[in-house]
Amino acid sequence: MISFFRKIRQKLLTQNRVTRYLIYALGEIFLVVIGILIALQVNNWNEERKEHKKEREQLFFALENLKTDSISIDSIKSRTDKILAVHHNLILLSENKITDEAVGNLDLIRASEPNILIIKKNNPNLPNEVKDQELRRILLDHYLLIDWLEFTILNHNEIIEVMVRPFLAEKKLLNFGQQIETDRQKFELINDERFFEEFKNEEIKQVLFESGIKLRIMRSNIESFAQKNEDLKKAIMSYLNKN
Repeated sequence: MISFFRKIRQKLLTQNRVTRYLIYALGEIFLVVIGILIALQVNNWNEERKEHKKEREQLFFALENLKTDSISIDSIKSRTDKILAVHHNLILLSENKITDEAVGNLDLIRASEPNILIIKKNNPNLPNEVKDQELRRILLDHYLLIDWLEFTILNHNEIIEVMVRPFLAEKKLLNFGQQIETDRQKFELINDERFFEEFKNEEIKQVLFESGIKLRIMRSNIESFAQKNEDLKKAIMSYLNKN
């Protein structure tokens, strides 16, 4: 092809057709420019297609993470409700409205909560990689809510580890030997009899007040997160269906 164009140029020059040569040269330059522009456009299309494919793969992966988080948050909610129920019953006990036997599983008051949410851990840069502005905003809001929820979980766990557990040990309210018990039916970390005797004093109630209020804040954030998690799943699925 190059030799063909070269022959045409040489023929025009030998025939002293300068004007035609210049027109031809300009036309050749124009064709080259058009070829370059087409190549660039094709390259841009390929890049856009790759980016679109990458974005969809990331969003499908994020969607699976959100589904896992939905299961995790339901488990956290269930455990938190059980602990709050014990706290509530202890308040009723302090008001002589129920008996010791009605309080429930005392072991729950020393339970901390693992941080097992994965969407942000596995997709830290996702908001910056999503093209749609509205979806990006929803993702950023969700990540901020995760930070707040994790902060409240951390706060609650700190109270349990720094105040509640040391207090139970100091007052000798734990059943030594139960730490290696594998039968859940026999599992009893806190000695009920000694606990209820200690519960007559104000000090233990102050300790439980602090852990209870942190637990209540955490439970409220869990509820908000659960709803936002569902909203984000719907937003991602809607975006994927349209794109």
